[in-house]
Amino acid sequence: MRTLLIITLLFLFTTSCRTNEKNEKDTSVNNSSGDYTSTIVNHSIETKSGMLFTLTEERVTNSVSNISIQGMNFPNSNDIINIDQTDPIEQFNVMDLNDDGYEELYISQRTPGSGAYVKLIGVSSNRDNSYSKIYVPSVSENDELSEGYMGHDEVEFTRKDIIRTYPVYKEKDSNAHPTGGVRTVKYELITGEAGYILNPYMVSNE
Repeated sequence: MRTLLIITLLFLFTTSCRTNEKNEKDTSVNNSSGDYTSTIVNHSIETKSGMLFTLTEERVTNSVSNISIQGMNFPNSNDIINIDQTDPIEQFNVMDLNDDGYEELYISQRTPGSGAYVKLIGVSSNRDNSYSKIYVPSVSENDELSEGYMGHDEVEFTRKDIIRTYPVYKEKDSNAHPTGGVRTVKYELITGEAGYILNPYMVSNE
């Protein structure tokens, strides 16, 4: 009788452990498979001259966002600038990069993953009468910037500068161990044929 009781208790204990293991597996969430709740964040950014930019980010997944930008108080513009299926926003700032007395809106985005690449978005104020998107060349479009570039950027918005820094990789470097030093890039806002351009004008390697 005592032997039968011990066997019964062992069976109940084993069954309980297996049930707990199953329950734990069922409650885990894998964000990469799409189990993510979409969120929307709104920002209102005012320039020194009283113009407003509304910045809306819809986080579709951990790695994908829909971004919309709209200016307020501009007499000749109220268009919405939409950038869909893009990288999430990391930071934003308004600054007068070309010293014309009218501040622009700048946004940095970061790609999730091992490289953590940074992209920039810019919206200019056209003397506060209208606004338009600034053309921002990618790092890959510039041979000097793209040499040894594998992401891991840091972008700083100062009072008068946009500064990007990133490690430089040599040919045999692993992603975790760059050995080519650090590159620093400063940007200026210039006028092109079709509008404003965020131009990398100062590049240094250390």
